[in-house]
Amino acid sequence: MALRILLILSLAGVVGCESMRPASAAPPPRSFDRPEPVSARPIDQAIAEGVEFLKQSQNDDGSWGTGLQTRGTEIYHQVPGSHDAFRVATTALAVKALREAGAAGSDAHVRGVRYLVEHSEARRDTGTLIYNIWAHFYALETLAGEVNDAADPAPVLRRMEWHLDRLRRYESYAGGWNYYDFVAQAQKPSLEATSFGSAAGVAALLAARDAGLQVPQVLIDRAVRRIEECRLPDGAYLYGSDYRWDPTGVHNQVKGSTGRMQACNYALWRAGSKLVGPTESLAGLKTLLDNHEWIEVARKRPYPHEAWYANSGYYYYFGHYYAARVLEQLETPDKSELARRLAGYILPHQEVDGSWWDYAMWDYHKPYGTAYAIMSLLRCRDAMMPR
Repeated sequence: MALRILLILSLAGVVGCESMRPASAAPPPRSFDRPEPVSARPIDQAIAEGVEFLKQSQNDDGSWGTGLQTRGTEIYHQVPGSHDAFRVATTALAVKALREAGAAGSDAHVRGVRYLVEHSEARRDTGTLIYNIWAHFYALETLAGEVNDAADPAPVLRRMEWHLDRLRRYESYAGGWNYYDFVAQAQKPSLEATSFGSAAGVAALLAARDAGLQVPQVLIDRAVRRIEECRLPDGAYLYGSDYRWDPTGVHNQVKGSTGRMQACNYALWRAGSKLVGPTESLAGLKTLLDNHEWIEVARKRPYPHEAWYANSGYYYYFGHYYAARVLEQLETPDKSELARRLAGYILPHQEVDGSWWDYAMWDYHKPYGTAYAIMSLLRCRDAMMPR
């Protein structure tokens, strides 16, 4: 048992997959690729340059990301399964961003949809690694937005059903989803659900249901219940259900939760939870904006959770994207000002090649970061328009 515990700690800490090291022990931040951000520009221009980056960085087969570039600091993974999951999830986000930006029907969009329909298989990598759930979340949600416009919706629906079936299979034993299983490595994952991952799953299931797919309500209900259990009285969210034994840990405090709470609030509000509605979602959005320095300091750091309050770089555009989705649903007099503030944390970080990124991860980080940023800015732009 002692050796088993030591192995788990090694995987979680030495490899750096989900370490919660004190900020004081963190190495100084480093930037990769081309760190020079362009100066803030008109929002439409930034979106257009982001779209152009996605078009230029697409692979010949219609996907985004190859996994062939490395810096030696990427997250714990295996090959080939982890890369299949990252590539499919990244491609789904890029396709969704192109559609939302008005590029539906473009060559890049058409080839991306074809890839998702024909080649978006992603499987559990090992007993430990279940990164494929991110592929299922985003492929399902993206295809839900494509099915009604497809010349032949049958293949799209079949692929949606395939991803839905995988979400059933890889649901954690108590409901919701985790992307690791360090304990039993069981067929039904033995770690409890993460709050933010389950929130992305609920958002995908709701989108699929709205598109006409028969989604089991119990699958949604169990995930919603796990997210609700993670919500703390101050509006923060536990990292996951199994962190309830450490509710005051730095990662579970408000300043360590701002990037995750947006997805949780969005999912619970959309699912009709009694715990979260427009009031709580607005408060969560303002919490992100008012405590932004704690997630900002983690952007582009090379190791997970090394920043203050155990923030990770990859919370950045994920958090802003779901914040923008919360903003989209809000009806509040200061909506335009909130949108301006949110966009102000995205626009200045655009790189000279038109991309955005927050955590160096092979060559997936620029496409997924750019997709998140485009979709966030589109919602901010709409919210700033005169009514």
